[in-house]
Amino acid sequence: MGEITGQVGTRSWALTFHAFILCLVRAQSALLVVGVLGLCGCAVVGPQSISAGRGVYTETINRTSDEQTLNMLVRLRYDETFGMMSVASVTANLQFRAQAATNIGIGDSDDYAGNLVPLSAGVAYEENPTISYVPLSGEKFTRRMLSTVSVDEWLLIGSGARDPGRVFSLAVRRVNGLRNPLLGEESPSPAFARFIELYDQLRLAGVLDVVAGPESKTEPRYFWDIHDYDEEQVNSVRELLGLIGIDVKLDGSPIILPLREAVGSSGSAIHVQSRSALDVLHVFGAGIEIPPAHLEAGIVEPRTSAIRLINIRSSEKRPENATVRIRFRDRWFYIDATDTQSKQVFLFLQTFIGMRLADPGAAQKAPVITVPVK
Repeated sequence: MGEITGQVGTRSWALTFHAFILCLVRAQSALLVVGVLGLCGCAVVGPQSISAGRGVYTETINRTSDEQTLNMLVRLRYDETFGMMSVASVTANLQFRAQAATNIGIGDSDDYAGNLVPLSAGVAYEENPTISYVPLSGEKFTRRMLSTVSVDEWLLIGSGARDPGRVFSLAVRRVNGLRNPLLGEESPSPAFARFIELYDQLRLAGVLDVVAGPESKTEPRYFWDIHDYDEEQVNSVRELLGLIGIDVKLDGSPIILPLREAVGSSGSAIHVQSRSALDVLHVFGAGIEIPPAHLEAGIVEPRTSAIRLINIRSSEKRPENATVRIRFRDRWFYIDATDTQSKQVFLFLQTFIGMRLADPGAAQKAPVITVPVK
């Protein structure tokens, strides 16, 4: 009996060991399958992370940029300091982990039947973004803020404007002696509003264009080109040029007038004195609705403007239908989503800030530190 029992025990152990090896082979195959699925998952997660993440990052950057610009205008209107920061880079660290496990029973199956999980797998995906900011400050920023905006910059900024006369009015302080202060104690020239009206009319009609001449250090680069005016437009052209002191013969031939950055009048050229970026921001700030309580308390001084470019409203309650809003001094300042003109002007302001105030080389000079978040 002892011999027979020993043979049976040996045979049973051999079968169990064979089953164990078979389970290991199956588990290895299962892990290989999970690994392949994990690699496929990586290939899928990459594009999906771009399609899902890029729009979110863009939307957030745009929204916070609008809020920063509105905050700057409001604080400037209240004569308080402000700061601006530009997003230099966004670095997103993507981590993808796959894990698998299997349970193998050894011995009598009655001991583990129904309690084993043949195969389990898990997938983990993490995205750890690092955002680098560059503060807009220092000597370069101050110079950009206080120096006058060049004719080149104004022409580029206003190239796609729907109201060229409004942009021209915002750009210049004087045109051949015609005053256009917009803000301050100095009164505007009575003829300036009519000049802008005629300028806008002729530009939109395609009669007056601003053209570039050949590069030269001594000669003007830009010119007014008045051309193709019909009999009905002759009077408008004559009145426009007469308002700025230019007398020319209108016989239907093109009229070319050099555009110069200069102070004073001229009988043969367009002399313009442009504004600084700070002046432009003050003009936009004049469109902010100031709560009466703040005026009565002397927190902010009243200000008048010859034109109101934008309508920035204020409210004690959080506005729901706003394209951009900020919280300042227990009030909400915002641009209503239904105010199409103010939204267009705000878009123009964002273009102006991006071109005039932002340092294009700041992102390259700024240190970028990537710290993974576990």
